[in-house]
Amino acid sequence: MEETRDPETVRDDDGSAENGEFQEETPEPVSTADPHSGSSGEEADQWKEKYIRLLADFDNYRKRMGREQEDSRRFANESLLKSFLPILDNLERALFHFEKVDSPSPEVKALVEGVKLTEKQFLELLEKNHVTRIPARGEVFDPNVHEAMGFSSSVDHKEGTIVDVYQQGYMLQGRLLRPSLVTVAQKKEEETGS
Repeated sequence: MEETRDPETVRDDDGSAENGEFQEETPEPVSTADPHSGSSGEEADQWKEKYIRLLADFDNYRKRMGREQEDSRRFANESLLKSFLPILDNLERALFHFEKVDSPSPEVKALVEGVKLTEKQFLELLEKNHVTRIPARGEVFDPNVHEAMGFSSSVDHKEGTIVDVYQQGYMLQGRLLRPSLVTVAQKKEEETGS
């Protein structure tokens, strides 16, 4: 037969009855500290320091991932835009050579207008996608955005100034998309008579 207990007669381990209520004993906190390593306060400080470092590491990781996601969003179309640049170069070369034609026929003039409109649309497309031209001709040579293809002796230009541009360079939101290929002015050596 199962024995039923009346809450009025519950007794503690020592056998004394309580006033009819259950009293739960609260256990003593268990110390995981090594008794030979020092006080548990030092260990708590060590755990707190580890926790703070872990939070800082996680915060840095979260920020870094956010920056990387933002960069990949901003520069996602970089390779596509870069592949358009040779087409734009060819349009500009065609326009350059059309300008050298003396008294072109009406058909050639219409063709030139079409090429100019196409070039304009390309430039607008690049501008919408935050692609900007790198200033080159007449500027001081900057190895970060210009690539020297050669040097030219010149009395008309200061040394280190860009004299000619072979290929226009472009930036994408402050990042180099393609450097400008240029010729740089060099001091003209004075001839010595002998």
